Amino acid sequence: MNLPNVTVRQLEYLIAVAETGSVTGAAARCHVTQGAVSLALSELERALDLRLVVRSPRRGAALTAAGARVLADARRVVGAMGDLGVEARGLSRKIGGVLTVGCYTPIAPFHLPAAIATFERAHPEVSVRFVEGSLPEIGEDVVSGRCEIAFLYDQDLVPGITTRTLYDQPPKVLLPADHRLRRRRAVALRELDGDPFVLLDVPPSERYFRSVFAAAGVEMVVTHRARGFELARSLVARGIGYSLTVQQPALGRSYEGLEVVAVPLRDEVPTTPVVLGWANGPLTRRAQAFADHCAALFAQ
Repeated sequence: MNLPNVTVRQLEYLIAVAETGSVTGAAARCHVTQGAVSLALSELERALDLRLVVRSPRRGAALTAAGARVLADARRVVGAMGDLGVEARGLSRKIGGVLTVGCYTPIAPFHLPAAIATFERAHPEVSVRFVEGSLPEIGEDVVSGRCEIAFLYDQDLVPGITTRTLYDQPPKVLLPADHRLRRRRAVALRELDGDPFVLLDVPPSERYFRSVFAAAGVEMVVTHRARGFELARSLVARGIGYSLTVQQPALGRSYEGLEVVAVPLRDEVPTTPVVLGWANGPLTRRAQAFADHCAALFAQ
């Protein structure tokens, strides 16, 4: 059986081209010349007998369908080689390399800063990078290998992802400070029927919130849609409507400094646990350490 003559450096250049969108950007990231990147890519394509990259003066460089498939394997190989290098240097008790973490955008402020800061203090030889996006986007990033591990909601996950639950909590109602129900210990959604509803609309949040309304026996009628968590809170603070949220900042004020009140739901409704997700199969040592670290951190 003849194995293709492929080097780790070639795979690193392919990853850099995919992430920067150009040979120029890849060369700058890898601290080599554009010619070196182009030559390595040509040799990789010849070794695999595949067209991996399409180059265009206007559009830079883009992966072909075959290139996208090879990219996922390239990330796994480069990550594994990074772990092997640490072991080979006799640092068996230490963890090093670059760890790319994905996160569903609405929950990123609640998880990424704390996780990155405390993990890098515990493991200073690991450099943590992150990507964020909608739940489907981050799920695809996990499966494709763009990130090794990700913070997700346990909802509508793409096939091929293994999860570990960090915590679970029910949603709360967000109300303006002068709302008639603001002083309640708990509120039933039926009591808000007819009030304008502000939906945090980042896929798949709408599906989840519709399931909450359905469980409470109330129709969800959306009057405003916000693509950002803080915009939704600011609209509520101004009295434009009420909203639902699973995450709640420590400070109950909008960007304008107006009060936002979070009240528990009286209804028995579905929850959406926060999980760590990774592509089916074994984790790298640094990703396993990150998973264990976050399990302890967010259990608090």
